[in-house]
Amino acid sequence: MSLNNIKKEGDMLPTTTKITKEMILNTAFEIAREKGFEKISNRELAKKMNCSIRPIYYQFKNVEELNKELYKKIERYFYEFLIDNMIKDVPLYKQIGINYIKFAIAENNLFKFLFMTEIKAEPSAFITTDEKGFEEVVKAIKISTKLSDKDIKSFHIKMWIFAHGIATLSATKSVKFTDEQIQDLLSQEFQALMLLEENPNNKWILKNSDEGKR
Repeated sequence: MSLNNIKKEGDMLPTTTKITKEMILNTAFEIAREKGFEKISNRELAKKMNCSIRPIYYQFKNVEELNKELYKKIERYFYEFLIDNMIKDVPLYKQIGINYIKFAIAENNLFKFLFMTEIKAEPSAFITTDEKGFEEVVKAIKISTKLSDKDIKSFHIKMWIFAHGIATLSATKSVKFTDEQIQDLLSQEFQALMLLEENPNNKWILKNSDEGKR
């Protein structure tokens, strides 16, 4: 067998092909989506792109820098997913919660990368209420409630924690929820939180809270 026919590790693309940052990010996206972000490494990227690791080091100083850029790319994809999967006749805020969970089911590896790791390019509007993106969340909540801006922040955090729990169970495949179950669970939690907001001195709620402290 001729040595020319043997594929060696680190075989490069033609010298005329320039490895760009976008090409590397696209490849990293594919690896994260298919195998999980833990599998991303310069060696794995070079193998998948059929090039040496040199251009990867040239574009990114280290894996941490690559992960931060990849986080931004996946986050953009996540927001596109939310918009593209909107359903008619469903309240906007509820729809956001539904699609958040659906993303965890359809793209479980990407969901884990965004919401179940310490890698963050910047705070997400789903978690941090100080971000500009939270303004859209506020608008969505105001459509369905009469809550003040101050109460909306507290309400959203509680609602998001609940939705995130369902999404995490779905992403890790611990529990399988049907579309109907997801909608029912979100509706029930929404109604329960609204009841608490409207009746903050509800004796039943306070009684149970006191019992939990014993």
